[in-house]
Amino acid sequence: MNRIPRRSATVAAAVAAAGLVLAGCSSDDGTTAEDVVGSATSAAQSAVEGATSAARSAVEDATGTGGPTEPGASVEETTTLPGAGGAEYTISGPILAKYNEIGGANSPLGAPTADQQDVGDGYIAEFEGGIIAWSPDTDSHVVWGEIRTAWEAQGGAEGELGFPISDERPIPNGLESEFEMGTITYVAGATQVIPK
Repeated sequence: MNRIPRRSATVAAAVAAAGLVLAGCSSDDGTTAEDVVGSATSAAQSAVEGATSAARSAVEDATGTGGPTEPGASVEETTTLPGAGGAEYTISGPILAKYNEIGGANSPLGAPTADQQDVGDGYIAEFEGGIIAWSPDTDSHVVWGEIRTAWEAQGGAEGELGFPISDERPIPNGLESEFEMGTITYVAGATQVIPK
């Protein structure tokens, strides 16, 4: 986006310079130097206003805000989803994106069972079949099944293992998920917590 204001400043400078060159030349039709400079100034202002409008539109398109945002502000999509038993729950941002990415209510996670909650420096959302956890350092990851049970026994995201840093993945004879401070494996029907 920095290119648009620079480009408009360059255009404005070029127009002003052309105006000054023309102002130094005589005119047979009675046009004065003031007229030429006034026209150049008006053209430069129009160029700057057009670039400012284009920059504002680019910000609006990128953020989906339809208007200016404060520096550092983030725009998150928020939605209310139907849960089991007819209740509605609010899910937003990267957790909602992850939920939709894996298939939403049609995925093994199923419907939400609670509103998204703040946990430490991140968020957790509970669903019928598991949890999606997000923090700025770890991104969004799904924790479910026996690995979820073992993780929650360790205190979940606020426990010794912290937030998940991977989704569950297959390993020989089982599954594993990595966390900020360790790994949980599920092999041959047994879970094992391996701290870092």
